[in-house]
Amino acid sequence: MNGETGAAGFHAHGMLEKSHSGLATVSVSKPNSLDQIVKSYLRQRHSESRNPIKLLPPLSLLQSSEGPGFQAPGMGPPRHYLDAPRNIARRVLDRERRRADCGALLRHGGHNGAAYTRQYIYSRFKPLPWRFSDAPDAMTSIHALTTGCFWNSGANWPSLLVGNYNGSIFRFNYEVPMPTWEVSAHQQAVYSVCVNGESKDVRVLTSSESEAKIWEMDMDHEGGLIRDDPLLTLEECSNAIFDRTYERVAGTAKNGRVLLYDAETGQLISTLQEPQTAVGSVPARALRQRRACFSLENDMLLCDGVLWDPRSPSQFIHKFDRFAHYGGGSFHPARPEVIISSAIWDVRMSFKLLHWCPSLDQMHTVFNPQDDVIYGFLRYFEEEHRGSRTHVRKYKHLFRTVDAVTYADIATVELKENVADLFVDPRNPFIAIIEASKDSFGSSVGTACRLYEVGRVKASLSDDE
Repeated sequence: MNGETGAAGFHAHGMLEKSHSGLATVSVSKPNSLDQIVKSYLRQRHSESRNPIKLLPPLSLLQSSEGPGFQAPGMGPPRHYLDAPRNIARRVLDRERRRADCGALLRHGGHNGAAYTRQYIYSRFKPLPWRFSDAPDAMTSIHALTTGCFWNSGANWPSLLVGNYNGSIFRFNYEVPMPTWEVSAHQQAVYSVCVNGESKDVRVLTSSESEAKIWEMDMDHEGGLIRDDPLLTLEECSNAIFDRTYERVAGTAKNGRVLLYDAETGQLISTLQEPQTAVGSVPARALRQRRACFSLENDMLLCDGVLWDPRSPSQFIHKFDRFAHYGGGSFHPARPEVIISSAIWDVRMSFKLLHWCPSLDQMHTVFNPQDDVIYGFLRYFEEEHRGSRTHVRKYKHLFRTVDAVTYADIATVELKENVADLFVDPRNPFIAIIEASKDSFGSSVGTACRLYEVGRVKASLSDDE
C-alpha cells in the first residue's frame, strides 16, 4: 500500500469524540481483517527475499515493487561478478563472454553454475515413443517385467536387457517393439541383471531369489546373444552384483547373510553375517530387496546398514542406525559417504550423520553417469495390492532427482503408473523405467518398460501416449 492509501484509510476510519476536558480527540478503529491479511502477506513475501530489512518504504499494490537487493528467480544480474545467473541463457552467454577474464572459474558460467545446470537438466524428462508392454493387445508373450539394465553393444543406440517374472531375459533395441531374442535363465522371477562394462569378453550376471548365474555373450551373433548354458551358477545368491573390477560377485542369502564369490571360478570367498541378526520384525518383501554395494575403492561392502571389510568377515566395521526397513543403502561414488534411506553418513573414522534428505526416505537410489545427481524411487511390489501398503509407501508412482553435491531437491516427476525399477544409461542421456499398471480394484494388470530422455521436455500431451 502506498502512503496516500494509508492516509485515506486513516481519515475514513477516524472519528471525532469529545473528552471530559471538552477537547476533541480522534479515535482510530482497528484495521479490518483484509488489511491485516494483505500486510501479513507482504511481510511474509519480503522476509523470504535475499536481503530483508526491518522498516519498509510505502508499497503499492498496483505496481511491482523492487526492494533493496530484490531479484526475481531466474532473472536479473548475479549478486557478485563471479556468481552465475540462474537463467540458463544468461549463464551460457556469460560463460563465453567472460571466459578470457576468469578462465576456469567460469567453466559452468560462474559460482553455483554447475548446480543451476544440474537443476535445469534433471528436472526435465521427455518420454520417448519407444515402449514395450506386456499388455494383451501388445501382441507379445512377455509376462510381468521385473528389472533390467542398459547394454552398449556398439550400435548407434544402446540395447536393453530386461528380465521378467517367469525367469526369462530379453534383449530390446529401439528399432522394433519386439524383443530381439529371449533366453530362459531361471525358474523364478529375475531380481537383477547387470553387464561387466565394456570388456571384450562380455559377461552377464543375472539372479533370482535362490541363485545367480554368469553368462557369456556370443559377440559373433549380430548385436550379441547370450549362450545357452551359463558359465557359473552361484547357489543361494540373490540380488547379485559385480564389484568395481568385475572380479567378484556379491549377493544376499537367507538369515541375513552376504555371500562373496569369485567371478572367474565361482568359489565362495567369504560369508558375511552379523551375529544375532533379528529378521523377524522385517517385512518379507523388504528382505527380498536386500542388496549389497561396494565402495569406490572396492575394499568395503555395505548391506542392510552394516559396513564390512571382506578381508575380515568375522567382524563388521560399523553398523549405521536405520530408520526404515526400506531404502537399502549405497556408497556415494564420488565422496566418502553412504546413503541409507534419508540419512547420509560419513564412512571415515567418525561415522557421523552428515546430512538428512527427507526426499530420499525409504527410496532406492541410483546415480547418474556423472555421479552428481541421485535418482530416488520406491519399488512397487506385486503383493502390495493385497492390502499390505503402509502410509509412507503411497508415493510409488513417482521418482525424484536430488543434487548429489548439496543434497537439495531438484524435481519430483509423477508418472501414471507405479515404478517397479529404474536404471540409467551410462553413456547416453536416457533412463528406463519399468512401470506396473493396476486396475480399479488394485490388482496388477501389466507392466511396461518406457524410455525417457534426460534434459528435454515433451512437445505436447501426446508424448505421454
